[in-house]
Amino acid sequence: MVSLSFQGIAQEDPGRTTEEFVNTEKVFIEASGQKILGNFENAAFLFKEVLKRDRGNHAAAYELARVYDVLDKDNKALSSIKMAISLDKENPWYQMFAADVYEKASNYKAAAKVYEKLTQVEPNNEYYYSKWAFYLVKAKDSEKAIEAYNLMEQKTGMSEEVCRKKHTLYVGLGEEKKAAAEYIKLINAYPSDTRFRHYLAEYYMRIDEKTLAHQVYQEILEIDPDDTNATVAVTLGQGDAGDDISNLNRMKPLFEKSDISIDNKIKELMPYLQKVVETKDKTLARTLLDLSTTIESVHPKDAKGYSLSGDILYHTGDDSAALEKYNQALDLKSNVFPIWENVMYIHAENRDYKSLQTVTDKALDIFPNQARVYYFNGIANSELKKHSDAVNSFQQAIMMSRKDPELQHDLYYRMGLSYYELRKFEKSDKAFEKAIEINPDNVSLLNNYSFHLAQRGEKLELAKELAERCNKLKPNNGSFQETYGWVLYKLKEYKSAKEWIGKSLKNGGDKFPDTLEHYGDVLYQLGDRDEALRYWQSALEKGSTSENLERKISEKKLIEQ
Repeated sequence: MVSLSFQGIAQEDPGRTTEEFVNTEKVFIEASGQKILGNFENAAFLFKEVLKRDRGNHAAAYELARVYDVLDKDNKALSSIKMAISLDKENPWYQMFAADVYEKASNYKAAAKVYEKLTQVEPNNEYYYSKWAFYLVKAKDSEKAIEAYNLMEQKTGMSEEVCRKKHTLYVGLGEEKKAAAEYIKLINAYPSDTRFRHYLAEYYMRIDEKTLAHQVYQEILEIDPDDTNATVAVTLGQGDAGDDISNLNRMKPLFEKSDISIDNKIKELMPYLQKVVETKDKTLARTLLDLSTTIESVHPKDAKGYSLSGDILYHTGDDSAALEKYNQALDLKSNVFPIWENVMYIHAENRDYKSLQTVTDKALDIFPNQARVYYFNGIANSELKKHSDAVNSFQQAIMMSRKDPELQHDLYYRMGLSYYELRKFEKSDKAFEKAIEINPDNVSLLNNYSFHLAQRGEKLELAKELAERCNKLKPNNGSFQETYGWVLYKLKEYKSAKEWIGKSLKNGGDKFPDTLEHYGDVLYQLGDRDEALRYWQSALEKGSTSENLERKISEKKLIEQ
């Protein structure tokens, strides 16, 4: 390719000396070599040197544009490819590369214009039309994109791909009749291919034209009486669309047939499962479960039926039965992550952390790159007081979940709690602060971080700020009021501390021994020692395990921890 381009240049300029031509060609070849080696800055310098020697060298301008593109110097790439085009207006490769540069800059209208011009040069080139339409869609000009596809059909004939793309564009424009017409064109062109009638029937169902959909399904059955999707659709269409129970009961004879695929059966049940999830309707769930167990008996070697039964049971609160079904599904197919995920959720919700650890250890062997497995493994280890292992799992999950801020927030929060238990306070604080950065309004996080700082007697002004924010977000919460009071106590603002811990006592804090003990500490600091003693004794009666409480009572004086 390189030598041919120079031969063309040489022919155009017969007056050029052979030595000058050869030297320029050597620079071009060296530039191409540098590009191949990945030395793009060197290549750019050398291609520019070629253009200094030979301003009409369109090949050098094109290659320079490609180098600038790799270096992400988009403006220079565009300038260079425009130079190449000005020097050789007939080269389609230069035009197409210009479109690529425009696309990179999100200038889709300009890219579309390039391909529009190319279709005028080669009116039978399908690729040019498809790219023209593609860029018009990217430019959000659906009507013009449809025009491009229409021109393509006029020149190259109708195709399934183009009809489906036009259908999608008409749907986006709200042109329902025109959208349907694209599928009708395919039906008329291929009357024995039921796929296109299925497309049309499914579209009619989506736009709630159920009578039209039913007619199309009847046509399908005339062509293929054994078509299972059409059979199911027609069967369902015979009943009241709003009567879920009747519809499900009507389906049962079809579900007992082994020649109807399990995927088609489950597809029909998914809308009803969604209703169960949303409404917790137990009557609907029982009817749905009857069909899912029918699927299990007709397709006993397929995990999907057991998984569906597990989902129904899980969403109606029967965790034990759901686990049994999920485990049956996993025995048949162990690599389905959503099933493992539901099993992990059930153990976590039931606080069965030993089982959760066992399950996550197994899941890690199968899904070593799934963040949620490490997340649940970290929860299990944390609750089982294995905080170092918990931190390791949370760190792995954080690395794998960078696009999931909600999960990242929870991971940093939990990691902060584990670091705190390990008395690695600097790391704990950093984790809490990262969690707050992601979600500054999580009151549980704000309260815990504030309380931990107060307990350590460190960063007390920050602890106060966090506690104030927490109480503004959720006032009248006894636990949060007690934390704020305790922070004020640590700041030696005893009167304010008494006020806030007093509020906590009125909002349920009188049931908690720590709150009673803290209130006694505040009273002692304010000189009311008899009342302080009474609150300490009350804390002991409520089952306090505070290290120094009994000494406070016996010695009748405050003993700071």
